[in-house]
Amino acid sequence: MNITNLKNKVILITGAGTGLGKALALVAGQAGAKVICAGRRKDKIQQAAEEVTKAGGLGTAVEMDVTDLKSVEKGLKMAEKVGPIEILINNAGIITGLKAVQDLPVEEWDKIMATNVRGPYLMIRAILPGMIQRGFGRILNISAPIKHLPKASAYCASKCALDSLTKAVGYELKGVDVIINAVEPPFLDTEMHKGGKKAEEVVAPIMELVAAETGSQSGRIVKIG
Repeated sequence: MNITNLKNKVILITGAGTGLGKALALVAGQAGAKVICAGRRKDKIQQAAEEVTKAGGLGTAVEMDVTDLKSVEKGLKMAEKVGPIEILINNAGIITGLKAVQDLPVEEWDKIMATNVRGPYLMIRAILPGMIQRGFGRILNISAPIKHLPKASAYCASKCALDSLTKAVGYELKGVDVIINAVEPPFLDTEMHKGGKKAEEVVAPIMELVAAETGSQSGRIVKIG
C-alpha cells in the first residue's frame, strides 16, 4: 500500500469513532496524516483521535451530525483549524429499517436517506469549493455492493443514490486535480451489522484510493474484498 503521500495531509473522516472509519483513521495516522475524526459520539471520536496520535499522526475529534447542515458548518469551522481539508472520506452510514417496503415507516426511510445520501452531499458541498480553489482534493464515498436486497429497500436505494452522486460529481470535476470515487467493501463486522470481514482486512485497498495520484480516474465505483 503506497500511502507515503498522505504524510501531513489533512484528512476528515466521518463516522470515525468505530468500525471502518476508525480503522481508516488509524492507518492514516500511521502514515503521518492529520486526521479529523468526525462523529456524533464524543467519547468514541475522542478515543479514535487519541489512538491516531499514538499511531504517529495528529488526531483531532470534532463532533458533527452529517445530516444537519448547521452541525456540519459548525463542525467544519472547528476542523479547519487543523488546516484546509485535503481529503474527505464519507464513511458515516446506517443500515436499519430492514422491513418490506410496505411496512417501512416514512420516518425510517427519511433517516436512512439523511445519513447515507444527504450527509455525503452536505460534506461534499461544503468542502469541494476549497479543494477546487487550491487545485487539489480527494473524496471517497463508502458505498456497498448490495443494491437489491429484499427488506432493505431504503438502504439499497441510498447506496444507489450515493453511487450516482459520485459519478455525477466525477464528471463535474473533469480537468481538476480533485478526484472523487466510491468504494464497495463487503459487509463488515460492526456495531450495526454482526458477521462479515473485519474492517482491518479491507483498509489497504481503500487507502490506495484515498492516496490516488494526479491523473487517476474519477467517478469510479470500486468493489473490493
